[in-house]
Formats: sequence, C-alpha cells, structure tokens
Amino acid sequence: MRATRLTLTTGLAALSLFALAACTVPGSGDGGDGTGGTGSDGSSGASGGLAGCMIGDWELDLDDLAGQLQAYFVANGTPVTSTEHAGTSTLAVTADTMTYDSAVTFTMTADSDGLIIEVTQDQVGTATGNWAVDGDSVVYSDWENGVTITTTITIAGQSAGDSTEMPGDTGEGVAMQTTCEGDTLTTHPDASPFTSTWARVG
Repeated sequence: MRATRLTLTTGLAALSLFALAACTVPGSGDGGDGTGGTGSDGSSGASGGLAGCMIGDWELDLDDLAGQLQAYFVANGTPVTSTEHAGTSTLAVTADTMTYDSAVTFTMTADSDGLIIEVTQDQVGTATGNWAVDGDSVVYSDWENGVTITTTITIAGQSAGDSTEMPGDTGEGVAMQTTCEGDTLTTHPDASPFTSTWARVG
C-alpha cells in the first residue's frame, strides 16, 4: 500500500507540473516552429484576420482550465477529488510581441483509500517573445521565459516542496494551435491534452 501511495503522489506531482507547463503560452517549451489557426472569417496572415484578432489584452479562463485538469486526472485513474485555483494569468499581444504574466496557484486534492494528498503548484513569472502570422500559421520566436513553478506536496499534514524554473531561452517555442474569434482566443500546444481559453479584457 505504501508503494502504491508513493507512486500516486509522484505521478500526481509530475503530471500536474506537465499540465501547468503545457497550459502556458507559445514558448513554454522547445521544439517546433509554431502552428496556428484562423480567425472567424477563415483568413490568416492578413490585417483583420487571425493577426488582427489576436492583438489586445487577454485573461486566462482558470475555471475552464481547472475543470480540464480535474477531468484529465480522473479519466487517467488518479483519484483527484477537487481542483481549485487562485490568482490570474494574462496575455498582452501587440502587433509583433506577446507577454505572458502569471501569478496563479492550482491546488489538487486526491483521496487514496482515506489518505488525503494535496498538491499545490504556484506558477509565477513573465515570459515574452515575438510572434507573426506566416501564411496559415502563427510562428513564435525569440522567447525568454521567467516563469518559476513551485510544487508543494502535503500528506497527512506533512509538507515538502521544490521549485522548477522553466528554461530561460525557449527559442522557437512549442507548436501551438491558435484560434481567435471576437473576444475569445484559444491556444492548444500540440503536445498537451489541454486547451487554454482566453477572454479579451482590453
């Protein structure tokens, strides 16, 4: 039973770290040159299409993301009973740059045969880089990442934690499906099961 609980705890921490890292903006990982989507009119690469729609200030829908995390872990056999969040994540998009600012905490609680395991992760910092529409793709480049993820695991009242700094220079970033229509932006890293939904706030 102890080995099972250890496996559960380690897996929950690793998976939630993967989940949070994969839910950030382009440039949150390496490999790939970015891929995009189209705007509401089906165009891309033109003023008023995807490129024009993306410009502005956006706030991440954390309720939606927490729901996706909860469903993912439960579907994969991890007995997560609740997923809560606090703070905000924002994305500021100009004509050629993006700045992602995160000050968010996710807390996942799992019940393993009566043993309550709580994993808390803080994702704090700023990432910035360039973007451009190229044909039917969104290409990301020159990303600098200043985001730190701090994980704390609490089992039966005993806590332990560590911090992970995401790579400072993420180069071309991760390939990411991107759609924009009106006041809604979605980003979906190719390697992630999660889609981030952003609401326009400016």
